Amino acid sequence: MEPQEDAIVDIPENRVKFFGTTGKMLLPSVGKVILDMAMSLDGFIAAPNDEDAGLHNYFFAPSGATVKVIEEGFNTTGAIVMGRRSYDIGAAQDGFADNPYHVPTFVLAHHVPGKKAKGAEEFIFVTDGVESALQQAKLAAGERYVVIGGGANIAQQFLKAGLIDAMQIHLVPILLGTGIRLFDQSGADHIELESTEVIEGSGVTHLRFRVIK
Repeated sequence: MEPQEDAIVDIPENRVKFFGTTGKMLLPSVGKVILDMAMSLDGFIAAPNDEDAGLHNYFFAPSGATVKVIEEGFNTTGAIVMGRRSYDIGAAQDGFADNPYHVPTFVLAHHVPGKKAKGAEEFIFVTDGVESALQQAKLAAGERYVVIGGGANIAQQFLKAGLIDAMQIHLVPILLGTGIRLFDQSGADHIELESTEVIEGSGVTHLRFRVIK
């Protein structure tokens, strides 16, 4: 990707901790926007009531090539964007208390919660839409990736808006039969993908694609 010219960007005071004490930062060339999610063989990212159904076992007990995939994710992720539903699920399970991703996280929501979940005290809630969340996430990520981490509705909004540059799908050999589909009714135009890498893990296959634009 061709580097962009450096630009000075004003940062709100409540976000200074991500950008330094001056309240301003040098904006380098920005990284790509990656849709990164686990999915069952029949296309679901969760069971009907948001149960994990074993889709993320590979992440919590990695082995073989999967270890490198996860480590690479830690090293290349500069910011995360998620939806309010994913946040609420994580909050209910204390899922952010030991969050291994120490990067700015942006939550798309209609309202900001009165009290943030444990481990999510520094999460930034964005109430003015997908484009705003992405702009803020890109500023935070710099040259590293902005990762769209869930849920399905947010992924579909980004796809419909043509904002995804690449995908990493962790395909788990499970047939859920029913649940929440990742690519259901996105409303997006025809999207063509180029397969860039297939990594065979233990109990999961990591599929990487470039979105052709």
